[in-house]
Amino acid sequence: MEFFTQTWVEGFAQKWNADAEMVRPLAETGFSAVLAFGYPGQDTPSVLLDVVNGKVERAGLVNKVAQLPAIDWDLRALPEQWLMWQSKPLTLSGLGVAVQNGQLLFKAGDYRKMIRTPSLASPFLRFFNLL
Repeated sequence: MEFFTQTWVEGFAQKWNADAEMVRPLAETGFSAVLAFGYPGQDTPSVLLDVVNGKVERAGLVNKVAQLPAIDWDLRALPEQWLMWQSKPLTLSGLGVAVQNGQLLFKAGDYRKMIRTPSLASPFLRFFNLL
């Protein structure tokens, strides 16, 4: 599967919004953020998700001409890493290793705060199950 295409981002947003384990805890805390995903070495991310109260309200490819909104979370990994996580989603212990080894890069967002906040950590790990 090819990641970060229009088809991928639309399908991912639908899976996110249909997944109670993703939406419920985020909605309970009123989580709203602009999330970005892409590959290391790129100036801009490949896709953006605008999450409002736990649900994806807008999802799409980054338009290189338009001004980017303020991005709260920007995650980058190599294509083969995203593909591997699709078949073998990250666990909490695997997440720490991936960040420490540079396999998962946080260009924006506070990784340490996220893993220490259960209402964020569980949905974040759930994200990898939805890939």
